[in-house]
Amino acid sequence: MSAATPIRLLDAGLGTTLESPPHNAKFPTDTCLWSSHFLITSPDTLRRVHEAFAEGGADVLLTATYQASLQGFAATKKPSTSRSARRDIEESTDQEGLSNQKDDTYTSQEAAALMRTAVPLAKQAFFSTDRTTKTNVRGQVALSLGAYGATMQPSTEYSGEYKPESMQTAAGLYSWHEERLRIFKDDKASWNDVDYVSFETLPVLQEVHAVKRVMAKHNCAEQTKPWWISCVFPNDDLTLPDGSSAEAVVEAMLQTSGNEDQRPWGIGINCTDIKKLDRLILKYEAAAQKVLGRETSSEHWPWLVMYPDGAQGSVYNTETGEWEMDPKLKAQGPQIPWHEELTEIITKTAERGRWKGILVGGCCKTTPDSIRKLRLQLASANSDVFYLETG
Repeated sequence: MSAATPIRLLDAGLGTTLESPPHNAKFPTDTCLWSSHFLITSPDTLRRVHEAFAEGGADVLLTATYQASLQGFAATKKPSTSRSARRDIEESTDQEGLSNQKDDTYTSQEAAALMRTAVPLAKQAFFSTDRTTKTNVRGQVALSLGAYGATMQPSTEYSGEYKPESMQTAAGLYSWHEERLRIFKDDKASWNDVDYVSFETLPVLQEVHAVKRVMAKHNCAEQTKPWWISCVFPNDDLTLPDGSSAEAVVEAMLQTSGNEDQRPWGIGINCTDIKKLDRLILKYEAAAQKVLGRETSSEHWPWLVMYPDGAQGSVYNTETGEWEMDPKLKAQGPQIPWHEELTEIITKTAERGRWKGILVGGCCKTTPDSIRKLRLQLASANSDVFYLETG
């Protein structure tokens, strides 16, 4: 029998948690920053949400940078900014497809500084001063880097419809992702506090190739960090929005070609209906086995990273900004609780003994309480096929 699979807990849906009580956030419709906008308006709120996830049992916290980009900040107005006080700011024309920098929005330098503040906000959540003991002395931070489409308005990471045309190529996506990663990599303090790099919710195969090239360039031997790629599968046929199969996705994630690409620490699935998760994991395993070899032990497999949504049949409408229930699913009646269903999936996956480990959390509509319940459910399972790495 294979050795028991280690489990680490990721946090859950930051943006939808901010929208829910007690925070009840209303994200501005004139900016595409979404939860990253709180880096400007209320970093204390972000800190409290990070702390809630840490208290709920998360071992790894994602930074509030999923939708952050230089372009997004350049299109976001500063609160209470006087135009007359900033008339001498030079217009920015660096980014293709962007209008000239406005004097009441953020320069590239200002945007980068704000984006970097997300790292210590997450890191400090494990060492809150209002408790006598540390929440989790082994707590880690994952730098959240969403798909290019997540930074568009409206967001297109669920459709894969990327504009301008240059962003429909691996070269264009490489340049964009490389520029954003350097914001953190070039700042020693920020990079030292990053434990993982996460490329999330990728909807197109070209973007998988692009981020692999980015990490091949920047994840050099003396500063190697574990990193993962996770993709979104909104289609009923379990394909990416661009039509790529799960098998093609895994092959792109794991294939190596000299020094150009680097195999990620983890591969995964996020922001996807939990009902699809079992079937997708089986497809991932079959494809990974082809690339890695049938006899390869779990020690040489990547970690599986999975954080499905907890929408329970509702779907986010990017045009209206509202969650809408699928009438067919509503008619089926109550769903299995998210944490129970996910524990069943984890157990079956661990029984097969393929993955080196499993990093699991939640995406949209999951909360700190979802993570708390998941940790309790896993801890009470008394399983001999997996174990929680921290407690």
